[in-house]
Amino acid sequence: MEGLGSNIGIHINEIPVSYAKCQQVLNDIWQTMTPKMVIHLGIAPGAKGITLEQTGKNYCYKDKDVSGLCPAGHCCVEGGPEQLNSIIDMRSLGKHLKSMGLDVIYSRDAGRYCNNYSNNLNNG
Repeated sequence: MEGLGSNIGIHINEIPVSYAKCQQVLNDIWQTMTPKMVIHLGIAPGAKGITLEQTGKNYCYKDKDVSGLCPAGHCCVEGGPEQLNSIIDMRSLGKHLKSMGLDVIYSRDAGRYCNNYSNNLNNG
């Protein structure tokens, strides 16, 4: 990818569908790997491709995770901005990946579940 340089490492980490575990895994990634950038890919049963999320929302988390819990205050980051936009132009990235033959969907709403939660923690 243009602008990223040649020294790129890819690490795959599974993040459980748990708000607490999500926060723990992300903290561990940032502390042990010290990455310059982290890209989250959510994989859902029946998904028709990779969804690239441009915008994450901070509030209105009502769905319980696998442990039966919701984030405190039903938000990702207490007092944080209502939404966060990735600095990566996901629309352009999506077009590039499509030109490589990949099924890609561009989205501006990651929902209010663990994928969006991790996106907000990571970009916040």
